[in-house]
Amino acid sequence: MYKATNLVEMFINSAKEFKNFPVQTYRLAPEKWHTLKYSELYSIVKRVASSLNRIGVNKGIKVVLYSDNRYEWLVLDLAILFNGAIDVPRGKMAPKDELSFIAEHSGAKYAIIENKSLLSTVSNIPRERTIIIEKTDGYVSFDELVSSGDENFSPPKIRPEDLATIIYTSGTTGNPKGVMLTHRNFMHNVSSITPLIKINPNRKGGERALSILPTWHSFERTFEYCCLAGGAEICYTDIRHFANDLKERSPTIMSAVPRVWISIYNNIIDEVKKFSVAKRLLFRSALFLRGKYLYAYRVLTGNDTLIKPPPKWKRSLQYIVNLFVFILFSIPGILAYIIFKPVREAVGGRLRGAFTGGGTLPHFIDDFFNTVGITLLNAYGMTECSPGISARRFERNHLYTVGLPFDLTEIKICDENGNTLPPGNKGTIYIRGPQVMLGYYKNERATKDVLSPDGWLNTGDLGIITTTGDLIIVGRAKDTIVLTGGENIEPNPIEETLEQSEYITHAVLVGNDMKSLGALLVLEESKIKQLFTEWKSEFYSLEKAITNINLNKFIKDQIRKLINESQKFHPFEKIKQFSILPNQFNIGEELTQTLKKKRAYIAKKYSEYIKRMFGKH
Repeated sequence: MYKATNLVEMFINSAKEFKNFPVQTYRLAPEKWHTLKYSELYSIVKRVASSLNRIGVNKGIKVVLYSDNRYEWLVLDLAILFNGAIDVPRGKMAPKDELSFIAEHSGAKYAIIENKSLLSTVSNIPRERTIIIEKTDGYVSFDELVSSGDENFSPPKIRPEDLATIIYTSGTTGNPKGVMLTHRNFMHNVSSITPLIKINPNRKGGERALSILPTWHSFERTFEYCCLAGGAEICYTDIRHFANDLKERSPTIMSAVPRVWISIYNNIIDEVKKFSVAKRLLFRSALFLRGKYLYAYRVLTGNDTLIKPPPKWKRSLQYIVNLFVFILFSIPGILAYIIFKPVREAVGGRLRGAFTGGGTLPHFIDDFFNTVGITLLNAYGMTECSPGISARRFERNHLYTVGLPFDLTEIKICDENGNTLPPGNKGTIYIRGPQVMLGYYKNERATKDVLSPDGWLNTGDLGIITTTGDLIIVGRAKDTIVLTGGENIEPNPIEETLEQSEYITHAVLVGNDMKSLGALLVLEESKIKQLFTEWKSEFYSLEKAITNINLNKFIKDQIRKLINESQKFHPFEKIKQFSILPNQFNIGEELTQTLKKKRAYIAKKYSEYIKRMFGKH
């Protein structure tokens, strides 16, 4: 299946191998689900592919596909690929001007959109070449594509080097760039990742993935291709139903961004706070004891994360101390696993492991889920790499890293002059391998800026290679804040620490070319309401609350407790000033579809707050 040379061949092989296994489960109504088998999905894909072919969608034709997560998305994606055509996907919640730019810039000849509200974004494409998934008068619908299609449709010959998609990255300082990815690019990821997930549809209860991320995004899209290659079932959910679907659908595997795991963590901690004093103490003690037990085990087996090798005497001492800890805490550590059973049941009780990517996984989240027995396989990638570059493995899960590079993938760390650095040194991450994009569509200059003639891609990310060859992501080169004293500060670690506070949803560090650091803060409204209730103060809105003196003192104390020298932060990393923002961050504005912060957009939108913070008016 995953040894195929293109995505179409991969799916056909899987459809035949796993024909009677479930492939897609989606919600028809709040309490009603529908499941398709591989053979049924294969039949529908061929019907839709034949209908698209009949109206002119054939090899090399570009088709914009604007839709959010739904069963039809995967069908349409595969049907477009079955014609040797090229899809140009995007979610319907993207800014309208961005969608219009993509439709125009990509040179798409056909458009498939979720509903009529998106018609203005594809105005450059004739009505007769526009398909609306939901039934709309005067337009061909998805159901009509299925009903009028031929199940005997055969795809044309598709070569590994044929273009499969153009995915436009989120533009933060201008128009987005179109990343050109081939069938070979995707198949490298499929063939490398699928065996790592250890998918086995024959396991008791089957192999089920829960899909929460945007299907058009390279991370979720490739994950779903891997599920198809391995014979897994894909179950679609959304933010509103996610917590309940975790329990009800009981996934065995899934992919998610760090913000999802932070949300799950916060929900668990909120439940723990409702426990009696004795139960809270038991829970926290179990976390501590099992955490020490697991760390000792990692040291003894050489699976702890070391940036630079310590002196032999120090390593020997660590070994002796942790051998003692391992023996002492063995029974409590094993019993703690039993205590955490309700936590594992909160995510369905069958979750073998989950890929997490699309951002840095905070250390406290990594520690927590590892301790309670939920395996997170932190991965690293970017759209330009289809997207997978490296990941942790079930059998080699080194915390705080993004693991080893995938097969045939080279990684090097370079200084600002392009010199390769030895392990243990921070620098820019460069990648070379079969997953690296062809380039940016109709943007040769941008392509040359990041892709060398010999195939090395400058990721723009900062990283360190550990003593065991694992990669640690430090931040983005362009995000580094330089103070007037010459101190270089990576914002991610500080922001992640601030966001450990249950009262702070998002933190964005600012202060480039300033004497000290500042922070823009977005607060968790429900928690602030609780505070005002405790203070016996009236809460009207977050916008009005941000001027409250008590609230500002409280947040200042939160910052001081989290960012200080005892927490291993340098004096120059202290937050000297902050500003509470009056609104939440929104996807498509301050946040990308995978919940990354769009720093340039945030800096521009809240420039007046930043000026006031530093006394500039």
